[in-house]
Formats: sequence, structure tokens, C-alpha cells
Amino acid sequence: MLEEYKFHNLFWTNPDVFLTSDPHLSQLRDLKFVHPMNWWIDIDWKNPGIFILTGGRQIGKSTSTKILIKHLIKIKRFLPEQIFYLPCDQIDDHHNLTRIIRTFIDEQTDTNFLIILDEITFVRGWDKGIKALADEGHFRNGFCILTGSDTVILKNAAARFPGRRGNADKVDFHIFPLSFKEYVLLTEPMLIQNCENQIEKVFASFNKYLKCGGFLRAINELHSIGEIRKATYMTFEQWIKGDFQKRGKRLNFLQDILAALYKTAGTQVTFSNLTSATGTMTKDTFIDYSLLLQRMDIIHVLEAFDQNTLKGFPKKAKKIHFADPFIIDVIGQWLQRERYIHATMEESNKVESITASNLISKNIVYYIKADGEIDIVLVKNNGFIPIEIKWTGQLRPSDLKQIRKYNNSLILTKQRQRGIIENIETIPLPLYLLQ
Repeated sequence: MLEEYKFHNLFWTNPDVFLTSDPHLSQLRDLKFVHPMNWWIDIDWKNPGIFILTGGRQIGKSTSTKILIKHLIKIKRFLPEQIFYLPCDQIDDHHNLTRIIRTFIDEQTDTNFLIILDEITFVRGWDKGIKALADEGHFRNGFCILTGSDTVILKNAAARFPGRRGNADKVDFHIFPLSFKEYVLLTEPMLIQNCENQIEKVFASFNKYLKCGGFLRAINELHSIGEIRKATYMTFEQWIKGDFQKRGKRLNFLQDILAALYKTAGTQVTFSNLTSATGTMTKDTFIDYSLLLQRMDIIHVLEAFDQNTLKGFPKKAKKIHFADPFIIDVIGQWLQRERYIHATMEESNKVESITASNLISKNIVYYIKADGEIDIVLVKNNGFIPIEIKWTGQLRPSDLKQIRKYNNSLILTKQRQRGIIENIETIPLPLYLLQ
């Protein structure tokens, strides 16, 4: 039964062939830029159990698990025959899943093993199978890593088998697209060390990031041939379509929703107003599709900020941002080709989305809805930092009505130097994201 999976487990017969011929690792050889993909350095290999890795498609989950296998074999943490990588996108249900896993476990002469179940959420009832295997005691000594693009479903299902995930301090991991800082560390690491004195290079790097975003394939194409291939845009478009269609979602609803979100990116919106703009579905359907877009790391939703509780107002208008500049362009080209939109997103809106998304991965982020609006609020300890984005050639005091009310606020600008306006510190936006 395991014979058909040898293609992804070449290390069973020859670890050297695995390094040169594995479908994921071989793609890395010709790339100029490859970031570490070592989220797994925080795994405690003395504490077996069930671990979860989430992140959008095409972000490197599969490749990073193959790099992990390479590392573990090199340090002899596991023997090659004690490791099993199983791509789950062709497995129908949990009965087949558990049958395959039990076959592997039955062949082990030691209870120490590693099973990687890639994109497990496409298996119907997968959590029933994993729970059954855990109840049989298999993960008291062996390690199981589950990967999936649907963050919420994966973690919610895993919550249904408490006490079965082991004793490790950290069991959940997530991969985001590279932030601007991570992009610069990958492509121009020396720029970080002296960015204040190389501001034009910082902006030039930011302009490239606005095209390729934090996805490795797009980054390497832009830096090697000066553009991103049409085939790459189509690959990411097909990923979005495919993941929705596999879940029984309607493509025309998805396109209507993406168009509504694209046109209103960075503005205050309600789901009621967005639904009315489409005129094709119910509010509940719009919310359902939007939640899936969030779970796939395609959009981020900012709630209005309650300054008294330092939390959000779930029922007030929201600001919805796209998670990555390259994804913005993928969706923009797709919707324009299908005539859902007539123009691509303005750069100022794109920059605001990217700034919010860069900060979300490491911070608690909201926006302020009051007499005036403030684009971003970072909650820090028992306080907060209001941040306004002004991606224009000139700053006017009349634009600063709301942010003047706070004494610790910042303005991120298109200007090449730091400054002060109305007693508020201004910082070049790309410089702030680097520092």
C-alpha cells in the first residue's frame, strides 16, 4: 500500500537521491533566494505528539517539511524508514487515511517515528482518523505533523482531541508570506545594517516588494528575469479557485466577493453593505466566504478599536485588507480579465493594506473609528500606538485632525526623511517596516 508514495519518500531507499530528485527539494536548487523555512526549530523532539502547521497555499509548507526531513536524517534523529510523508489531497476519507497510516506504523520495529500528513483538511473526517490513532496510543512515542491551508478548521478540529497532542510547550505553527523586513533580509541583507543612510535603496527595495510580495516563486522571478511570469499569476489564481471549489463553493460568488473587497480595500465597510453591493447572495454567504479567505491568509479584517478595553468592536464597521502585495496583483489581474473591475488598486490603498498585514503577524492590530479615522492601532502592553499612513507627496495639517489627539502617535510617509508635523513624528514608511 505504501509503494505508491515512494515518490515523496525517496529517502527510504536512498537519502542522496532524495536530496537531488525530491519534487519539492529539487525546485529549490535553481532558486537564487531561499529563506530558511525552519519554523520547526521550536519543536521539542523529546516530547512526541500531534503538531499543526498552517499557512496559505504556495507559501512553502510542503517544501519546509521536506527540508525538515532532510535535517532530521542528517542529524540522525530518525532513521529514513522511520519517516513517512503523505500528501493527502488524493485521499478520499478518514477510513483510507487511517488504513495507510496503520500500514506504516505496523511496519515499524520501533515506536519512535515521524508522520507528516500534508494538506490533511482535504480528507473527509480526517479528525476522526487522527483521534482514533491517538486513542490507540500511537502518538505517545511517535510524532505526527498535520499541515493545512485552512487555519481555523484545522485548529478547531484538533481541539476536539484534548490531552492527545502530547506535552510539548509549542504544538501550533504558522507560516506567513515574508514581511518587507524578511524580504530585505533575504534579498539585500546588508541594507538592514545601515538603512537610515541608504534611504533611496530602501524605497527601491520596497517598490520591488510591492510587486513580488512575500512569495518565494514571485521573488525569484522578479530578481532573475525582471518580471513575474504570467504562469505564476495563473498558478496562484488557480490555487484560490481550486481551494474554494474543493469545498463546494461557487466561483461566481467568490468573484463577486473578491471584487467587492478589492474595490473597498482600506475603507470602513460592513458585511451588510458589501452584500448589497454584490446583489447575488445573502449576508451569511458573504461572511462564510470571507471567513474562508481569512483562513487562507488572503485577507485580514481589522475591527474598530475600543480605547477603554484595548479590544475591538466586533459589531462596528471593519477595514478589510489583502494580506500580500503579490496576491493583490493576482486578484486584480484575474478580476480585470473577467470584467469584475475596470482598474487596478491605487498604490496608496495597496500600501496601507501591506503595512497592516506586515504588522498583523507580530502584533495586535485595530483601526480607530471616531470623528476622524486612524488607519492602524498597535496594542502594546497596557497602551496603544495610533499610526496614520500618508502615502502622498505632501502632508497637510488638515489631514491630521484625529491623530493630533494622541501624544504617542506616528505618521508613516512617502517622504525620504524623518520629520515632525503638528508635533507628530513622521517616519518613511519602508524604513519603519524595516526597523
